[in-house]
Amino acid sequence: MRRAKIVCTLGPASDDQETIRELATAGMSVARLNASHGTTEDRARLVETIRSVDDATRRPLAAMLDLQGPEVRTADIDEPVQLETGSEVAFTEGETATPERVGLSYSVAASEPGDRLLLDDGRIETTVTNVDGDTVYARVDSGGPLDSRKGVNLPGVDLGLNPVTAADEAELAVAGEADVDFVAASFVRDADDVYAVQDAMEAHGAGDVPLVAKIERRGAVENLDGIVDAAYGVMVARGDLGVECPLEEVPVIQKRIIRTCVETGTPVITATEMLDSMVAARRPTRAEASDVANAVLDGTDAVMLSGETAVGDHPARVVETMDRIVRRVEDSDEYAETREQRVPVADDDSRTEALARSSRFLARDTDASAVVTASESGYTARKTAKFRPAVPVVATTPADAVRRQLALSWGVRPVAAGYSESVEEVMDDAVDAALSTGVADSGDTLVVLSGMMTELEGNSTNTLKLHVAAETVATGRNVVGGRVCAPLARVPDGDLSDVPNDAIAYLPATFDAEFYGDTGKLAGIVDARAGMTGYPAIIAREQEIPMVSGAPVPGRIDDEMLVTLDAERGVVYEGDVLRHARGR
Repeated sequence: MRRAKIVCTLGPASDDQETIRELATAGMSVARLNASHGTTEDRARLVETIRSVDDATRRPLAAMLDLQGPEVRTADIDEPVQLETGSEVAFTEGETATPERVGLSYSVAASEPGDRLLLDDGRIETTVTNVDGDTVYARVDSGGPLDSRKGVNLPGVDLGLNPVTAADEAELAVAGEADVDFVAASFVRDADDVYAVQDAMEAHGAGDVPLVAKIERRGAVENLDGIVDAAYGVMVARGDLGVECPLEEVPVIQKRIIRTCVETGTPVITATEMLDSMVAARRPTRAEASDVANAVLDGTDAVMLSGETAVGDHPARVVETMDRIVRRVEDSDEYAETREQRVPVADDDSRTEALARSSRFLARDTDASAVVTASESGYTARKTAKFRPAVPVVATTPADAVRRQLALSWGVRPVAAGYSESVEEVMDDAVDAALSTGVADSGDTLVVLSGMMTELEGNSTNTLKLHVAAETVATGRNVVGGRVCAPLARVPDGDLSDVPNDAIAYLPATFDAEFYGDTGKLAGIVDARAGMTGYPAIIAREQEIPMVSGAPVPGRIDDEMLVTLDAERGVVYEGDVLRHARGR
């Protein structure tokens, strides 16, 4: 199972239901809708399409609406204009552009002479020479063609823009109506910006939607701790970040952001140009493969594709390629070593974190196949993921929105389950989830961490239990105690001559005979008929053979199929549920 998730940006190359289904099959967990392009109606339609694909696939698929935010862009023009090196150009709010005057979506008059003004991801470089009212004059240091609606950056300059624009308000109305799973906020500077976006979300009925803060400004890097504390998740948006900060600093900043998020249990997405050459090419460059691998080694929750899936020639192929890279890294000794060396500490005031961290080491030390969390809100599952266990985290939840939201969290396999009214139901749901997702087989050990016990015991996340994943095939009454695993052998008439040594004899409801043959070779007896004093019970007691009665075994359990008889509890399980105990 791949632990790091894949976020894909949808666009003209991937916005139909068939392609979205292909992306999900290839490994997409979250579909990103970029509000910088298209219309609000387009996004409302896309959310419906994503929901239909989610309904049709086993693994959850979430929808993330990425707001444009207070982004300064050049005017929307039909043909590019040429900005010549050494020339002077004026920048002002406007909707046209010439080589001498470029219209912008917002005023940049807060800049000062000497400030750098960069266009189109830094491809065109200018230096501010004068500010006259709302017009900024700049010298073109490195010119080139300027196309329509290109990004504008002034590193280190606070333009004082509202973190929520009028366009964002319209998008948030869609978020509230369509019930998206995440909203990503662009160009946040600090925690106050995060809170401002959350207030706007609340006003549009999207207050319960988790907010992902994009780190793409120098100020955001400086205020990282506050942003991480305020937001649900964080995105390392390396495009604008690489313009705002010196290129050589971006790799270190990326590592710092990921480490901060892992230490706090905050979902983190690494984004921008990860496999950019695959917009057109069928294979990535070696450097791109290493870029993805390093983000995974650092512990990122998710890696993101942008133009590769939005406008690329082979959207599904790109996801398959990223999936292979991530899986190979996660299978490596280097990844395992890094994960073991960087286990975060638990918050002193959090019982949930203490239990989640304990579950990580309990799973390792007992050779468990999975950690299963039961949680209504997803909180327990996210805290378990924080400690990066070596086994999958299966999260059962009755909330469909939570099931989709957990699709972003590292190592978590979300599974829909009903509300549990008892500890026994929690354990049964845990076993069913582990078996149905294929992360465990009957007889495997599970670590079960429950965060759904509020009504039962007055606390959340207060149960940590080692449990055996076993499918019950029959229940009855204990006649002679003992636990044994052996092949099942049906004995309809008492003849033991063809019964293998150390088999469990099953007596059907029609059995009305005595044994003939060596009863000493029987490992156990399961009688479909109820009763404690019949002939089989007498033999079992005399020879101390584990036995249950009143336990009809279904016909799907064939002769010679391995079963476990837990006569102490009066239960017959499919498979070997004792092997872990024998191994210890």
